Amino acid sequence: MRILGFAITPFSLMVIIIDSFFVSWSPQYLKGIIDPSSLVCVLGCVIGTSLVAYGSELGKAFKTNPSQEEAITAINVYKLAVRVSIGSGLISTLLGWIAILGHMGGIGIDIAALTGGAATSLITILYGLTFAFCLFLPLQYYFQSQLSKDS
Repeated sequence: MRILGFAITPFSLMVIIIDSFFVSWSPQYLKGIIDPSSLVCVLGCVIGTSLVAYGSELGKAFKTNPSQEEAITAINVYKLAVRVSIGSGLISTLLGWIAILGHMGGIGIDIAALTGGAATSLITILYGLTFAFCLFLPLQYYFQSQLSKDS
């Protein structure tokens, strides 16, 4: 499982790099708020690093009635997920801005590439923060409450 995590994490980052610098995979009508490459980047990094850190113990983070040991593992998984989702959003934001600056040189400035890089960077940080604060942090607090019930 850890080897799979080591494969998923760089693959997820490569998706956003390829999208920022080379191609745009999303149809234009979906570019407003849905960006598959940003979604793959954030969630892929979270899944990959969680697999690297916890391997086969990752399944404990999804149990509804966890034991004390499983609740502790789940809390740590979601703490990691919060940090990684914010971090991958920030890394992708930097990559988007690097893509913007890379397209600014030369005589013919490609406005579509500039706005695409800006949109990718902002949507990715939005996804990272949304997953961190609206999904992973509440799940962490849920498991902390489960742990305090058992004590």
